[in-house]
Amino acid sequence: MDVDTTSGKWAHAEILDRVGAGEVDILLGTQMIAKGLDFPNVTLVGVIDADVGINLPDFRASERCFQLLSQVAGRSGRGAKGGEVLIQTRVPTHHAVKYAVTHDYATFVAEELAGRLQPSYPPNNRLANIVFSGNVESSVADLAITGTAWLRRLVSARESTGLTVVGPAPSAVERIKARWRWHVLLKSEHPHELTRVGRYFLERFAVPARDGLRVTFDRDPVSLL
Repeated sequence: MDVDTTSGKWAHAEILDRVGAGEVDILLGTQMIAKGLDFPNVTLVGVIDADVGINLPDFRASERCFQLLSQVAGRSGRGAKGGEVLIQTRVPTHHAVKYAVTHDYATFVAEELAGRLQPSYPPNNRLANIVFSGNVESSVADLAITGTAWLRRLVSARESTGLTVVGPAPSAVERIKARWRWHVLLKSEHPHELTRVGRYFLERFAVPARDGLRVTFDRDPVSLL
Protein backbone atom coordinates (compact mmCIF):
# COMPACT_ATOMS: atom_id res chain seq x y z
CA MET A 1 0.00 0.00 0.00
CA ASP A 2 1.80 3.09 -1.27
CA VAL A 3 1.28 6.11 -3.50
CA ASP A 4 1.43 3.94 -6.63
CA THR A 5 -1.12 1.32 -5.60
CA THR A 6 -3.55 3.85 -4.11
CA SER A 7 -3.61 6.42 -6.90
CA GLY A 8 -6.90 5.14 -8.32
CA LYS A 9 -10.36 6.01 -7.01
CA TRP A 10 -11.34 3.94 -3.96
CA ALA A 11 -7.97 2.12 -4.07
CA HIS A 12 -7.46 2.73 -0.34
CA ALA A 13 -10.84 1.27 0.54
CA GLU A 14 -10.42 -1.76 -1.71
CA ILE A 15 -7.09 -2.73 -0.17
CA LEU A 16 -8.26 -2.22 3.41
CA ASP A 17 -11.52 -4.08 2.77
CA ARG A 18 -9.50 -7.08 1.62
CA VAL A 19 -7.39 -6.90 4.78
CA GLY A 20 -10.48 -6.64 6.96
CA ALA A 21 -12.09 -9.60 5.21
CA GLY A 22 -9.05 -11.77 5.82
CA GLU A 23 -8.18 -12.08 2.14
CA VAL A 24 -4.76 -10.52 2.79
CA ASP A 25 -2.35 -11.95 5.35
CA ILE A 26 0.48 -9.46 4.91
CA LEU A 27 0.12 -5.73 4.22
CA LEU A 28 3.35 -4.10 3.06
CA GLY A 29 3.30 -0.34 2.91
CA THR A 30 4.81 3.06 3.50
CA GLN A 31 4.04 5.42 6.37
CA MET A 32 0.43 5.67 5.22
CA ILE A 33 -0.34 2.39 7.05
CA ALA A 34 1.22 3.56 10.32
CA LYS A 35 -1.87 5.08 11.89
CA GLY A 36 -5.61 4.91 11.96
CA LEU A 37 -6.01 1.23 11.08
CA ASP A 38 -7.90 -1.03 13.48
CA PHE A 39 -7.73 -4.73 12.60
CA PRO A 40 -8.10 -7.06 15.63
CA ASN A 41 -6.45 -9.96 13.82
CA VAL A 42 -3.16 -8.11 13.23
CA THR A 43 -0.77 -9.72 15.69
CA LEU A 44 2.59 -8.72 14.21
CA VAL A 45 4.01 -5.42 12.95
CA GLY A 46 7.49 -5.12 11.47
CA VAL A 47 9.30 -1.84 10.85
CA ILE A 48 12.16 -1.91 8.34
CA ASP A 49 14.91 0.73 8.63
CA ALA A 50 13.09 2.41 11.50
CA ASP A 51 15.88 4.92 11.98
CA VAL A 52 16.05 6.14 8.38
CA GLY A 53 14.60 9.49 9.42
CA ILE A 54 16.55 10.06 12.63
CA ASN A 55 19.59 11.60 10.95
CA LEU A 56 17.72 13.97 8.67
CA PRO A 57 18.92 17.59 9.06
CA ASP A 58 15.78 18.69 10.87
CA PHE A 59 15.54 19.30 14.60
CA ARG A 60 12.22 17.43 14.68
CA ALA A 61 13.67 14.24 13.13
CA SER A 62 13.80 12.32 16.43
CA GLU A 63 10.33 13.52 17.37
CA ARG A 64 8.89 12.30 14.07
CA CYS A 65 10.64 8.95 14.40
CA PHE A 66 9.21 8.48 17.90
CA GLN A 67 5.72 9.40 16.69
CA LEU A 68 5.89 7.05 13.72
CA LEU A 69 7.15 4.09 15.73
CA SER A 70 4.55 4.67 18.43
CA GLN A 71 1.78 4.88 15.85
CA VAL A 72 2.79 1.82 13.85
CA ALA A 73 3.31 -0.23 17.00
CA GLY A 74 -0.29 0.52 17.90
CA ARG A 75 -1.54 -1.37 14.85
CA SER A 76 -0.58 -4.70 16.47
CA GLY A 77 -2.42 -6.45 19.27
CA ARG A 78 -5.62 -4.47 19.09
CA GLY A 79 -7.71 -7.61 19.64
CA ALA A 80 -7.89 -10.37 22.20
CA LYS A 81 -5.01 -12.26 20.53
CA GLY A 82 -2.43 -9.67 21.55
CA GLY A 83 0.56 -8.95 19.38
CA GLU A 84 4.19 -7.98 19.02
CA VAL A 85 6.29 -5.45 17.14
CA LEU A 86 9.69 -6.04 15.52
CA ILE A 87 11.82 -2.97 14.82
CA GLN A 88 14.93 -3.04 12.63
CA THR A 89 17.36 -0.30 13.66
CA ARG A 90 21.08 0.49 13.68
CA VAL A 91 20.71 2.66 16.79
CA PRO A 92 18.67 0.66 19.32
CA THR A 93 19.86 2.94 22.16
CA HIS A 94 18.63 6.15 20.50
CA HIS A 95 15.98 7.75 22.71
CA ALA A 96 13.43 7.94 19.87
CA VAL A 97 13.63 4.18 19.39
CA LYS A 98 14.17 3.15 22.99
CA TYR A 99 11.21 5.04 24.42
CA ALA A 100 8.89 4.25 21.53
CA VAL A 101 9.37 0.56 22.33
CA THR A 102 8.30 1.14 25.94
CA HIS A 103 5.67 3.77 25.04
CA ASP A 104 7.43 6.11 27.49
CA TYR A 105 6.34 9.48 26.16
CA ALA A 106 7.28 11.51 29.24
CA THR A 107 10.89 10.32 29.34
CA PHE A 108 11.30 10.81 25.59
CA VAL A 109 10.05 14.39 25.83
CA ALA A 110 12.37 15.18 28.74
CA GLU A 111 15.42 13.92 26.83
CA GLU A 112 14.34 15.53 23.57
CA LEU A 113 13.79 18.94 25.18
CA ALA A 114 17.21 18.81 26.81
CA GLY A 115 18.74 18.31 23.36
CA ARG A 116 17.09 21.47 22.05
CA LEU A 117 18.72 23.79 24.54
CA GLN A 118 22.10 24.06 22.81
CA PRO A 119 21.86 24.85 19.99
CA SER A 120 18.52 26.42 20.74
CA TYR A 121 15.45 25.20 18.87
CA PRO A 122 11.70 25.32 19.51
CA PRO A 123 10.05 25.36 21.95
CA ASN A 124 12.92 27.43 23.39
CA ASN A 125 12.71 29.95 20.55
CA ARG A 126 10.84 30.67 17.32
CA LEU A 127 12.02 30.02 13.78
CA ALA A 128 11.58 31.33 10.28
CA ASN A 129 12.92 29.43 7.29
CA ILE A 130 13.73 31.57 4.25
CA VAL A 131 13.98 29.47 1.08
CA PHE A 132 15.67 30.72 -2.08
CA SER A 133 14.81 28.78 -5.22
CA GLY A 134 15.24 28.94 -8.98
CA ASN A 135 15.99 27.05 -12.16
CA VAL A 136 19.77 27.63 -12.21
CA GLU A 137 21.80 26.22 -9.31
CA SER A 138 24.53 28.89 -9.34
CA SER A 139 21.98 31.70 -9.44
CA VAL A 140 20.14 30.27 -6.44
CA ALA A 141 23.40 29.95 -4.48
CA ASP A 142 24.35 33.55 -5.32
CA LEU A 143 20.90 34.79 -4.31
CA ALA A 144 21.04 32.91 -0.99
CA ILE A 145 24.49 34.29 -0.17
CA THR A 146 23.50 37.83 -1.14
CA GLY A 147 20.20 37.60 0.73
CA THR A 148 21.84 36.29 3.89
CA ALA A 149 24.44 39.08 3.84
CA TRP A 150 21.56 41.56 3.42
CA LEU A 151 19.80 40.01 6.41
CA ARG A 152 22.91 40.14 8.59
CA ARG A 153 23.37 43.84 7.83
CA LEU A 154 19.71 44.46 8.63
CA VAL A 155 19.90 42.60 11.94
CA SER A 156 23.11 44.41 12.88
CA ALA A 157 21.64 47.83 12.02
CA ARG A 158 18.47 47.17 14.00
CA GLU A 159 20.44 45.87 16.98
CA SER A 160 17.77 43.20 17.26
CA THR A 161 18.09 41.45 20.58
CA GLY A 162 18.07 37.68 20.50
CA LEU A 163 17.80 37.33 16.73
CA THR A 164 20.27 34.96 15.04
CA VAL A 165 20.89 34.26 11.37
CA VAL A 166 22.00 30.70 10.56
CA GLY A 167 23.21 29.84 7.08
CA PRO A 168 22.92 29.96 4.14
CA ALA A 169 23.18 26.34 3.00
CA PRO A 170 21.67 24.08 0.36
CA SER A 171 18.32 22.69 1.49
CA ALA A 172 18.29 19.05 2.56
CA VAL A 173 16.14 18.41 -0.50
CA GLU A 174 18.32 20.39 -2.88
CA ARG A 175 16.03 20.21 -5.86
CA ILE A 176 12.32 19.70 -6.34
CA LYS A 177 11.51 19.01 -9.97
CA ALA A 178 13.49 21.66 -11.86
CA ARG A 179 13.96 24.09 -8.98
CA TRP A 180 17.15 24.28 -6.93
CA ARG A 181 16.80 25.28 -3.27
CA TRP A 182 18.93 26.99 -0.62
CA HIS A 183 17.76 28.27 2.75
CA VAL A 184 18.68 30.37 5.77
CA LEU A 185 17.21 30.24 9.28
CA LEU A 186 16.19 33.09 11.52
CA LYS A 187 16.00 32.33 15.24
CA SER A 188 14.58 34.55 17.94
CA GLU A 189 13.10 34.29 21.40
CA HIS A 190 10.79 37.16 20.48
CA PRO A 191 8.16 36.38 17.82
CA HIS A 192 7.62 40.05 16.98
CA GLU A 193 11.27 40.35 15.93
CA LEU A 194 10.82 37.61 13.35
CA THR A 195 7.69 39.34 12.09
CA ARG A 196 9.33 42.75 11.70
CA VAL A 197 12.56 41.51 10.14
CA GLY A 198 10.76 39.07 7.85
CA ARG A 199 8.31 41.68 6.57
CA TYR A 200 11.06 44.23 5.99
CA PHE A 201 13.19 41.67 4.15
CA LEU A 202 10.37 40.55 1.86
CA GLU A 203 9.39 44.14 1.06
CA ARG A 204 12.87 45.56 0.49
CA PHE A 205 15.16 42.78 -0.72
CA ALA A 206 15.34 42.86 -4.51
CA VAL A 207 15.05 39.46 -6.21
CA PRO A 208 16.50 39.50 -9.76
CA ALA A 209 13.93 38.82 -12.47
CA ARG A 210 15.83 35.94 -14.06
CA ASP A 211 16.26 32.17 -13.85
CA GLY A 212 12.90 31.82 -12.12
CA LEU A 213 14.35 33.12 -8.85
CA ARG A 214 11.99 33.20 -5.91
CA VAL A 215 12.11 33.78 -2.14
CA THR A 216 9.63 32.27 0.33
CA PHE A 217 9.32 33.03 4.04
CA ASP A 218 8.10 30.10 6.16
CA ARG A 219 7.23 31.22 9.67
CA ASP A 220 7.32 28.49 12.37
CA PRO A 221 8.12 25.84 9.75
CA VAL A 222 6.78 22.34 10.22
CA SER A 223 9.79 20.93 8.35
CA LEU A 224 13.23 22.26 7.46
CA LEU A 225 13.72 19.84 4.58
